[in-house]
Parts: sequence; C-alpha cells; structure tokens
Amino acid sequence: MTSSKESLNEKELPYTDAETEYKSISDDNSYSKERSNNHAIDDYAVNDHESFQDYEYDSPQKPIRKPFYRRKKVIVCCTVGTVIFLAVFIPLLLFVILPKIAQSLLNSSSMEIKQLNMTNPGETSLTVSVAAQVGGIPKIFSAEMEFTEQVLVHWQGKVIGSMSLDPVHVKGGKGDILQATGFSIEDKDAFEAFVKDMMASDGFAWTLTSKATLKTLGRSIKDLEVNKVLNMNGLSSFSNIKILKFDLPSDAPEGALIAISASIANPSPIGMTLGTITLDMNFKSAYLGRVVAKNVTLIGGQPMILNLEGTLLRQTDPVHLEELSLLMSNYLGGIVTPATAQGVSVFPDGVNEVTWLTSAILATKMTVPLVAPEPLNVIQGLNIEDMGLFVRPENPWAPTANSNSVSAVFKLPFNISLNITELANATMTLIYKGTPLADLTAAVWNQTSSDMKNNKIVFTLPPSPLAVKDDAHEAFQAFLVDVVQNTDTGFDIKGSADSVASTPLGVVRLKVPFASTVALKGIGFATIPPTISNVTVISGSTEYVTLLANVGIDNPSIFTVDAGQVNLKISGTAGGLSGLMGDVIISNLKFGPGLNNLISEVRFHPSDPAFRDMFFSHFVAGATFDCVITGDAQSTAITSMTPVMEVLSMKTKVPGIIPAPRLIVSGNGAPSLGSVLGNRQIPLTVSVLNPLLTSLSLNDIKAQVFWRENFFGAIASKDSFSIPVGGTLPSPSLILQAPTDFAFGIFMVTTFLPANLGVLSGAIVNVDMTSNIGVTVGGPASVGYSSTISYNQTAVPAFLKLDWSFGSNLRRRAEEIGTSLPSAEPSVENQLEYLQWLKDALFAAYPEEAKRYMEELNK
Repeated sequence: MTSSKESLNEKELPYTDAETEYKSISDDNSYSKERSNNHAIDDYAVNDHESFQDYEYDSPQKPIRKPFYRRKKVIVCCTVGTVIFLAVFIPLLLFVILPKIAQSLLNSSSMEIKQLNMTNPGETSLTVSVAAQVGGIPKIFSAEMEFTEQVLVHWQGKVIGSMSLDPVHVKGGKGDILQATGFSIEDKDAFEAFVKDMMASDGFAWTLTSKATLKTLGRSIKDLEVNKVLNMNGLSSFSNIKILKFDLPSDAPEGALIAISASIANPSPIGMTLGTITLDMNFKSAYLGRVVAKNVTLIGGQPMILNLEGTLLRQTDPVHLEELSLLMSNYLGGIVTPATAQGVSVFPDGVNEVTWLTSAILATKMTVPLVAPEPLNVIQGLNIEDMGLFVRPENPWAPTANSNSVSAVFKLPFNISLNITELANATMTLIYKGTPLADLTAAVWNQTSSDMKNNKIVFTLPPSPLAVKDDAHEAFQAFLVDVVQNTDTGFDIKGSADSVASTPLGVVRLKVPFASTVALKGIGFATIPPTISNVTVISGSTEYVTLLANVGIDNPSIFTVDAGQVNLKISGTAGGLSGLMGDVIISNLKFGPGLNNLISEVRFHPSDPAFRDMFFSHFVAGATFDCVITGDAQSTAITSMTPVMEVLSMKTKVPGIIPAPRLIVSGNGAPSLGSVLGNRQIPLTVSVLNPLLTSLSLNDIKAQVFWRENFFGAIASKDSFSIPVGGTLPSPSLILQAPTDFAFGIFMVTTFLPANLGVLSGAIVNVDMTSNIGVTVGGPASVGYSSTISYNQTAVPAFLKLDWSFGSNLRRRAEEIGTSLPSAEPSVENQLEYLQWLKDALFAAYPEEAKRYMEELNK
C-alpha cells in the first residue's frame, strides 16, 4: 500500500490540480457518496488496471481523470445524436423553416412604382407600362419570384383591377420590373372613383395581392402570399401649373382666339393617355370660354406640356367686363391671377370617350395661375416731345407742364385688334440720375392721333402741375443746366395710367404700368447739330463773300430761348485743307420747341488763299463740308448767355451748290482742216453759267480738253468777261491749241474723224474739260472778292464743223517736198473714201514724219 502511494507520488501526472480530486481520511462519508453517484471512478480504476479498494486515510490522494469527450461512450452518443438530428432537421428546414423564411422575406420586402403609364384606355381594360423596383431583401439571397396568379390591385378595400406581371429576378438585394401588360378593370365604379381621387388628391394607396413561387437555393417555394401596400403621389388637381405662354393670337367672330401653353408637374408615378381634352375657362363669375388640348399624354413623374387653344368670348355684362379688365390688367402688371379650368370632355383616341375617364375629367377643376412667364414691359418707349415748361417767378418750384405730343410705343402680349380710346389718371414721377424730381399728375389725356396697327399711341398733355420735391431743388437745377448745355439728356419716368380700350372681347379698362427712360433733347448749345441748307452767294466785296443759309435747329427741349443777335465763327475742311471760313451772324436767335428755321448770314473770308480757292472749287462742284460753328465771349450781348456761348461747339455739314451746276454750258468751234492738220489751232467759244445771286467775272481761263480720255488740246486765255446774275454768256473767242506732232494728225484721221463723221457737215461732240478759272464774285477785280476755281466737267457738248478748203495746202506741201498726192481729191460726200484719201495724202505730204511714226509703231 505504501509502495503504491510512493509510486503515485513519484509519477509525473499529466493533469492539473483542477483535474484531480483530493480525498482525506477524514472525508470517508463524502467519498463513499461520490463513489455511489459517479461511476467514473470505477472506469478510471479499470482503465489503469488498478483497484483502489483500500485508501489510506492519513494522507490525501490525487487520482488521474481522462476528459469526458475522449471517452468512448460520449463519442458514440454524439455520433448517433448527430445522425438523428440531421435526419429530423433537414426535412424540417426544407419543408417548414425555409418557406416561412421566404414568406417573411417577401413580407418585409419593399416595392416602389417608378412609373405606371396607362395607355389604350377602354371601358373594361387598358394597357399599363410598369417600371418598378423590388428591394429590402438581404443581399446574400439570389432568387427569382414568379407570380403564379393575376396581381390584384386594391384601392380603399375594393379590387379595381388585375394584371399579370413577369417573373422578377432578385440579385444583390433588389430586382426590377419593366414591362407592358394588360390591365383589366374588375370594378368599373370603383376604378372610376379611383381615377377621380388620383387626379384630385395629393396621394393614394394601392394594395397588390397575388400568389408567387420563389426559386432559391436550388428549389422552388410555392404558394407564397404577395400583399404589398404601395403609397403613391396623386396629381393634386394639377395644382403645380406654370404658364409658359398666354396669347390672344387674333380676333374671332365671337371674341378672340386664345392659346395657352402650360407646364404641369406630375408628382405621381401614374401616367395616362388623355388624347383630346376640352376645358371651360372661368374667372370669378365670368365664363371666359372653352379651350381644347390635343394629343395630351401624361407621363408618370414627368412634367406635361399642355397646349390649349380655343376662343375667349366677348363679354357684355358689366360685372363680367370688370372681371375681364381685372384679369388682363393683372396679367399686364405681373400679378398672379387664378383662373379656373373645368373639365368638359376627354377623348383618348380623339373620337371616342371612355366613361370612367370622362367622369374623372369632368370632376377635375384646375386652378390656372395666369401670370406672364417673364415680366412684361408693356410701354417700351415713352417719348415726350415739344413739352412746354412754364416757370413763373412767383412759383419757381411749381412749373406748369404741357405737351402737344406724348407718344408711347407699347407691346401687348396679345395680337388682337386694340384701340385705346382714353387715358386717364396718369401719375408719373420724373427721376433724374436716380433722384426723384417731381410728380406729374394729369387727370385726362386727350388723344390726338394714334397708330394702333404699329402699336403707337399719341396723346396731348394738357397743362398740368409739376410739383418739384422740396429735397430735389438742386437736382432740378442740375437738370436744367444739362438741358441747356447738352443735346442728349433725359430722365426716367415711372407710373401708371388707366386706359379704356376697345377689343373684340368688349370695352375693357386696363391699368397699364410703365417704367421708361425718356430721352430728352436739350437746347444743346454745347453739341447741338444744326442742319444747313439752301446756301446761296448773294454778294461779294474785296473783304468777303456774303452767303445766306437756312439753319435748321431742332429744339425738342422744354425751353424757349430768345437771345437776340448772335455772332459765331465757322471753320471747315475742304479737299484736305482746314481753316477758318468766316462768321455766322444770326440776327435774332429765338428758339422754340420743335424745328426752328433761321436765316443766317455767313461772311466768307478765309485767311489762307489755298483754303479759299479749295473751298470755292468744291462749293461750285456741289460738295458737302464738315464744319464746326463755335462761339466766344463776344458772341452775344446778353451777359447771362456768355458762359453758354463760350463753350458752344456745333458740328454740322455745309452743302455746296446743290445740285452742282454745269458751268460750261456748251462750246462752239468751226476750225478748218488745215488748222487741224497744220498749226493745230482751233478757234472756239464757250458758254458759261453764273449760278450765283450776284455777278460773276471770269478773269482768266486755263483748261485742257479731252475726247474719250485722249488729249485734244489746251486753252489759255486772259480775256475777262462778266456774267450777270443767273445768266449764261458766251466767252470771247478762245484758241484751243492741239498737239503739233504727227501722231495727233494720225489720231484725227484714223480715230476721231471716223467716230465723228458728222463734223464734216457739222455735229455735236462731247468732250471733257479740266480748268482753273480766275473769278471775281460781286463785281470786277477791283470791286469783288477774287478767287481761283479748279473746275472739271465731263460731256461738254461742243459743236464742230470742219472747213475743207485745205486741198491746195496739201498739194502745196507736196510740191515743196517734190512729191505728189496719191490721187485726186474725192468728193466729201463719199466720207469713207475721203477719209482714206486724207490719210494717204497726209502720209504723202509728210513722209519723214510718217516714216518715224511707222518706225515707232514697229517698235
């Protein structure tokens, strides 16, 4: 016993203290009890081939125990239990648990209708295009759900329809439904009530029921219950309407055609083919008319463009006319005005109605917020012309304003015939550079003339008080200074006016708002552009030439100015030369509103002779000159006007003699052929016109004559002659010196004479002239104003008749050089033969010249 104990103590046990039982000799009772309740001790003793029948009670023992899971009984039990569990659990999982899980997943899944568009509506059926999404399924599942029965659609506890849906493939936790299918109406009354509710309400709920088979994990789970509640938005009676266009394109027999384009938001996924819709338009108690929209298609979740056309009826009832006037005035003023549109009929295919859809449309009442898509600028241009402003010393800040012409260009968003017959209660505030100056109130505007066809209305403004604001006195003075100094000024004007207009809808009263910038032409002594016309030369002296001119100054300002005599300076540019031209004298400068025609005297006396001659040359040629009229401190005797005159600078254009006169009226010459072919001196006279209102003396003439750009000869004469006012006078005899070379003789007989055979017996030949003519305006050189005119004129008609007594000259020439003419001189009547003989005789009489000429030609 002792040896066994020592052996156990010496043996290294493979167990921890926690796995070993300790017994003492004093614990005999508990030990016996444990032996009776736990047969593991016996197993322990048997396996170790040792029997622990006797124990020593005087010392503790530490026996060795094996884990229970290594015991054979435990392993056998576990194996048998597992087999039994799997045999029971797998059928339970496949046939009981999995269908319940599938049903639970189906119940917890979600379905969202993206779009459900109803087309081809009929009394008992229609076509629906469904776009939906199934979600809320764990992503670990991949399955296919097949609806084994028709999907019933419930609304408010009633089955309103049924449809078939294709299988849905679920992957990644969601699946899509995208198909077109037939929809059978199961309860027509309920479906009709649903469509009414869907169009009128903000939302509705559908419940979808059916049976489904779910294919997953390699097997099909049948007879699953589908019960889904779908909450969807309704159309809210088409409450979100935006007007894109509101137009009255033309008159109609019963009133005016109307065209409304509106964008209607569709918050609902439900769409529908509506086809042709007819609506009645009303505003307050007035029935406005009926409109029709064609090819209307409502698409789920997308805005719908509704194009309505119809007739707006003429109103005769006074109350209805007032309501129509309010509607139109609010529209013009940008005020949202709610009209109503009540459904009348709907024809999905344009011809036939569907009763449940018709009932829904008849129950639909839309609010149409009539307002312009963009703010309307009805009065696009307000122009106050020839406006009088009468200021009295006793009321310097309360002038009276009036105008004979107030014009407004307006643009209504309607194209109906419109005749504004009256404007009243016009209230305006004049604003200058952002500062309100004064309020102008006109009780009545009297119409004078209007052009309704071109959207222009013109009125007179009777004398009305213009009350300058107390805090705007300085701004008002600045405004007056601006008007006096500048040509372009203006002010802003804001206000409104009541109008009475005759329209095809009846006589309406419209309040027309306006905000416009009024361009006001000031007196503009600084930059006013006068027009100068009818410039005539009336006299001349040794110091200057006096001209009279009509000076037109448009004064659209509010002032009348009487400044007495004004002396101004005028400068200009002529032919690239510039300089002081002279003085402008206005004996009585009196400005009134509108166009002022003033007769002004211009004293022409430039200091530069070259500029003087250039101006006169261009003046008689009808040119227009860029000129500047300026003032100085000596321009006026009125002290208050002196600062204004000192800064005066007016650009203008001064015309010459218009139409430009033809100074050389005609020419006349009867040269002999001997002179033409001999010394080449052709005697002639010219008739000259005096276009001035004073005498004109020609002192010398230097000119060159051309025929068809061929030089024909030159004139140099110093014989003076005077032409009376507005008269034409022939000049003294002039000599045209033709070129003396042989080539000119050839030119005459080969070019000029063949082209002008008529001169053999007398004919008109048009020639061109360039000339420099020394003239004196207003008298002879010692009395008038002298200048030199450079003058060019084309197509001067010159009468020429050649003297043919020259045969003896050619024969004499031939005898002198010892030759003879080629043949006898033919008759002049045989013109062509005579020209040929003349050429041959010329070559024979001048052989050396002819030889050199031919050599030059050969070169």
